[in-house]
Amino acid sequence: MVNQKNKIKRLREERGISSRALAKKLGTSAAQMSRLESGKSALSVKWILKISAALNVPSNEIMDLPLEKKFSSTCDDNLLGSALGWLLEAGDQYKVKLKRQVLSKWAGYIYKEAVEQPLNSKQTRYLAFTIMKVLKDSA
Repeated sequence: MVNQKNKIKRLREERGISSRALAKKLGTSAAQMSRLESGKSALSVKWILKISAALNVPSNEIMDLPLEKKFSSTCDDNLLGSALGWLLEAGDQYKVKLKRQVLSKWAGYIYKEAVEQPLNSKQTRYLAFTIMKVLKDSA
């Protein structure tokens, strides 16, 4: 599995928002919010985008990913969040565990390919899953 450690709790606390208030804002239970914060529940594309919007932070901050500077200031956060979420989902499916730096590298790569090609979301998702499958097969 991809490492599910995240900064949701810290980001939430920095903004003075209770776990229960954030859960309500996201339309989920306090128990689910706790599982997301602790990494016990997987962060999907949906969750990454919803949480980053609710906390008003870029999606890469949720996972504390060190992105290349050229992406961090000019990127489409929805596209980056989707790439990250699909990598996490594919990692769960293929049982691939990546370190933050490697996850960051692949998220940046997918983002770059999606923008330069350009790829639609189905193609971008397929790229993320293909990367994880290749990583699993090469391990």
